[in-house]
Amino acid sequence: MSISNDNYAAYLPAVNLNYVQTLVSEVPDGRPFPSDFSLGDFAFWEESSNLWHYPYFLHSIGQHRVGADPEDAVTRRGSNEGILFGDSAGYQIGKGSLKGLVGLKARMTGGAACDAWRNNDSVREWIVNWLETYTNYAMTIDMPLWATLPHGGDSPFHNCSPAQLTQLTVENLRFIDRNRLGQTKWLNVIQGLDIPGMHKWWKAVKWFNCSGYAFSAEGAKSNGLRAMLEPLLMMRDDKAFDDGRDWIHVLGCSTAPWAAVCTAIQRAIQSDVNPKLRVSFDSASPFQEACIREGYSSIPPLDSNRKTWSIQNSTAPQRPKYIGSDAPLPFNSPIADSLTLGDLNVRAGNFEKNRFDRFSHLFLMNHNVWVYLQTFKTANDLVFASDRARVPSDFKECADVIEEAFRAENWHDLLLKNQKLLDGFKG
Repeated sequence: MSISNDNYAAYLPAVNLNYVQTLVSEVPDGRPFPSDFSLGDFAFWEESSNLWHYPYFLHSIGQHRVGADPEDAVTRRGSNEGILFGDSAGYQIGKGSLKGLVGLKARMTGGAACDAWRNNDSVREWIVNWLETYTNYAMTIDMPLWATLPHGGDSPFHNCSPAQLTQLTVENLRFIDRNRLGQTKWLNVIQGLDIPGMHKWWKAVKWFNCSGYAFSAEGAKSNGLRAMLEPLLMMRDDKAFDDGRDWIHVLGCSTAPWAAVCTAIQRAIQSDVNPKLRVSFDSASPFQEACIREGYSSIPPLDSNRKTWSIQNSTAPQRPKYIGSDAPLPFNSPIADSLTLGDLNVRAGNFEKNRFDRFSHLFLMNHNVWVYLQTFKTANDLVFASDRARVPSDFKECADVIEEAFRAENWHDLLLKNQKLLDGFKG
């Protein structure tokens, strides 16, 4: 069963290490497992999956130790099995949490942090080679500007200036340019803490020859949709989206309203600039919900009340009495419909606090990804239907303004006219 729709922006589930490692493990003898499926069916990006098929996914190299080349479902993946986007560990580098990164620690001076990063050429080489080897698309190595903000206080780069972080990013781009192998399509990361900051960043990095762009959603989440639209239109005017640069990825967002906004951007650019261009967005939320909170997600009602456009999460049933139970799960999906409470609750013993094991988490992760994909498909169906009675008015208006902006002769005035609407949309 395929659930992909190329008319809509593509959601990229940010598949975590637990998921890809479990797929190459072995189910212990006696551990309940649905008889109709094998572990390979949980690789949803493969067409051969008997559960459901969706070709797009993302995996971050930041989950690995520097220099590692582990054997898992990503590194075992055939070249024609799904379309993999690689994240270049910018978040982990910014946090200073990338395993094997040396010389960087919290509260360094800006100059010391810059020098320490420049001394980590082996890290950049590992990132570039891994991404070139395993991915179809890869994010360039950006130094995140959020490290300079109050919530970035523990970052080694907290005392750097935006100009210093921009310069380090340009140096990273030059490194990629010298060392790339031509085996992956690079997406040039565009970021900024505000609109003027994004303009400065763009001027510094636009020379890099790439296949598309990746945008941080942080600015739009903080300042509203105009903080993304204005740089996009400015880049459009700079011919950034002409044929050959055919992908825009929005980093770290996964709500139903964002799904519709990303589709509106795709429709507008395809209609007025480049019919080949695709837009995507990602998050790790389905995996975090399953592994950290041991919860399951549910498709929201999606009606004219904006509160109904948020994916619902609930704690998965976990009790000693469920071990060996044949009772069905209280939620539905292709995998959930084939499971019992006894398939989730497997760890016995009076001193066991947790009844779930890694396969329980695998089931929940697969279910949650399916729910996210179904939610985003339904949201797009509603926003871009002829009858949009179930869509909150501001979501409809934002989608309309996006498509109008890419056709307008004076998009500056159009954005200014709709400033209150756009600044109020934060996903």
